[in-house]
Amino acid sequence: MKVNGSSDVSSVGTGQPAEKPATAPAAAQPDKVSTDESARLSQTVSAVRAQVGAGESAKLAAIENAVRQGTYRPDPARIAEQILQDAEISASLQAMLTKP
Repeated sequence: MKVNGSSDVSSVGTGQPAEKPATAPAAAQPDKVSTDESARLSQTVSAVRAQVGAGESAKLAAIENAVRQGTYRPDPARIAEQILQDAEISASLQAMLTKP
């Protein structure tokens, strides 16, 4: 690109200094993921697996294999019951927290 004259460029400015772009406050820094956190979570999972008894580990392994093979069929009635129990507990806790 060839520039033939620069006299027209100087007339474009408004005569006012350019505004500085707004910067985010220091508290609004983006989330960061570290390998230290991943290692800590991995250790936590390992610790939980160690605490679960051998029978529970075998049961979890069987469920995991069934899910991977696509043969796992959970009981819909049991799932619905658990959802209702969780909703009742949440409602009770909410009622306790909002009482004056």
